[in-house]
Order: sequence, then C-alpha cells, then structure tokens
Amino acid sequence: MVRPIKTAPDGKTESRTKAAFPVLFIQLVVANIVVAGTVTLLLYLTFDNLTEAYFHRLMVEFDISPTELNSMFVDDVEKSLLLGIGLSLAVGLLLSFLLTKAVLRPLTKMAQATEKIAAGDYSARAPEMRGELGTLAWHFNAMGGTLERQDKARRQMLRDLSHELRTPLTNLKGYIEGLEDGVFELDQAVLKVLNDEVQAINGLIDDLVVLGSAEDIESDLVLEAIDLRAELESVLMAHKHAILERKLILRIRTSGQPAPVWADRRRMHQVLNNAVTNLIRYTLPAGQGGEAGDRTATVTIMIDWPDGGPVRLCFENPSERIAPNQLELLFDRFYRVDPSRSGKSRNAGLGLAIVRRLVQAQGGETWAEQADGLFRLWIALRPAERRT
Repeated sequence: MVRPIKTAPDGKTESRTKAAFPVLFIQLVVANIVVAGTVTLLLYLTFDNLTEAYFHRLMVEFDISPTELNSMFVDDVEKSLLLGIGLSLAVGLLLSFLLTKAVLRPLTKMAQATEKIAAGDYSARAPEMRGELGTLAWHFNAMGGTLERQDKARRQMLRDLSHELRTPLTNLKGYIEGLEDGVFELDQAVLKVLNDEVQAINGLIDDLVVLGSAEDIESDLVLEAIDLRAELESVLMAHKHAILERKLILRIRTSGQPAPVWADRRRMHQVLNNAVTNLIRYTLPAGQGGEAGDRTATVTIMIDWPDGGPVRLCFENPSERIAPNQLELLFDRFYRVDPSRSGKSRNAGLGLAIVRRLVQAQGGETWAEQADGLFRLWIALRPAERRT
C-alpha cells in the first residue's frame, strides 16, 4: 500500500512512498472473521439444541434415565464443538489473511502505478487481471497510454515551437547587430527582410491561437446552412495574388446538384483558408516533374454534391512523393514530411491540424491521399438537409 498523493501548499503534487496503514486489508480480514464466527456460532447453537432434544427423545423411548448420560453427552459435544470452532477460526483466519492479501496484491500494484503516473512517469502500467479488476486495469492502462502519448506530443511540440521561433529570431538578431555594426545599411531590402521575419513570427502565433481555440469549440459553433461554393470563391479571391505569383492554373470542378452544407461560417472560412494555403504552398514548382519548359502548374479543387451522404471537397495539387505511412501524420501538429527543410519553409506544420480539428468539430471528416504524383486533401461535410 502507498499513502495517497497529497497537494503541497504551492499547488504541486507531493508523492509519498511511505507505506500506509492497511485499512482495507484489515477491514476485509475482520469482515471474513465476523462472517465465519457468526456462521460457526449459529451452527453451534443449532446443533446443541437439536442434539439435546434428540438425546432426550431416545432416552424416553428406551426408558433410560437421561440425567447422567445427558450430562456426559452434552459435555462431550460442547468440547468437540469448542475444539472445532477454535480450529475453524484459526483456519479461517489464515485463509482469510492469504486470500485477502492475494486479492489486494493487484490493487497495491495499481496504486503504485498510479503514484508513478502522478509523479510524471507515464510509462507505468497496472498488471493484467481478470474479471472486474481486469476491466479496471485495462482502462487504467489505456489512460496511462493516452497520457504518455500526450506528454510526448507536448514535449515534441515545445521542441518544434522553439525551433520555429529560433530561426526568424536569429535572423532578426543578426540583421539588427549588422545594422549596429554598420555592416548593413537600413534600406528597403533590409526592411523587407526584417518585415518578412516578423511576419513569420506573427503567422506562427496566429496559427497557434487558431489551433488553441479549435481544441474546444463545439460549444461556440453557430451552425447554419451556408453556400460552400460562395465561401470557397471568397477565400480564393483573397489568395489570388499568391496563385498568380506561383504561376498556378486553378481549375474548379463540380458534380451533382449544389446544396448548402451545415457548418459554422467563420470556422468554415478558416478551414478553406488553410486548405487553399496548403494547396498553394506545397504545389510542386513549375517545371519540376512535368515536361521540359513548363512554366505553370495545375491545381484542382473539386466539389461533389452526392444525391445522398456528405458533401465532399477535394484539393488536388502536384507534390513531392509522400510515403503512405506519412499521410495520416500530416494532420499532426508541426509535422513535416522532410524535417531537414524546416528552416527553408515558412510553414509551421499547423495548417492541416487546424483543418482536421475544425472539420471534426462541425461533424465532418478529413483525410489525405496521393497517387500519380498528385496529393489530394479530402474534406467531407454534412449537407444542411441532413444535419440531424
């Protein structure tokens, strides 16, 4: 047994490894003894009354005076019963001690694992058991596994976040020191570099704010029937300059009868904005992977309004090869297919994580595919007429 975790005055958990008084163990042992003693006493009283009555009946039937024989018989019976009761209690006490200890041993190990998890060791697990305790141990271990994964993700996120901030801050520091030492002149080129680095930091902070607010947004959603095509066109208009700058040919394909989707307008705008940004940013540059002399790359956005089921939206663009086991990881925070290129990219790896979280909050789904050099981001949304 271990003493329960207590909270210190500073709010931190305080772990104590000193053995606690085995209250539950003693309670179970005493309960077993009381039950055994009660049953034994009832048997003794019943047997004592019955034997004396039967003895008298036999003596009367055979016309024998029961006085002396009865006294001898009762004395022998009482001695035998007392001996039997003593042995029964001794054996019962021993068995109760051993069985109770065996029953509580898994709980003791589980309590030790709980203390380790409370102290920050999320790798601790409870032993495998059967029955109700087995179910409890399974859920406990599932909780421990979840906490361990979340702790690893938190540590990785902090490392990635530090790396993301370090690059632009280092560049800013270098240019500021260069200006102080007279290495650089404060001209438009230097100002543009400084502004770009500040924008990179602001973009990262904005993404973190959006992702943080997306963690628990279900209660803040204002769901309504919205025109998906109109929302998409509004977002594409905002990215028109980036599309022209990257020399992209944008094609929009639709199928089915257009119908509104059931979603939050503001959150849907964020989803489309991040999806289009991802489409533009990760399209394979013109001339790479295509015919010689190509100056443009074609990207496609498809909307499918089926007769029944969710509305499907697909963003398709030429991209570098992505291993099948990495497709699902693209939706993790700060994940990049090629970590070695992180210093060259303005992307913090949060765009698709934001997309998935916001779409899930609105009752939709997201997934990614790649085939024939084309990357496809799929988004499935609930149609307004089937919002229930």
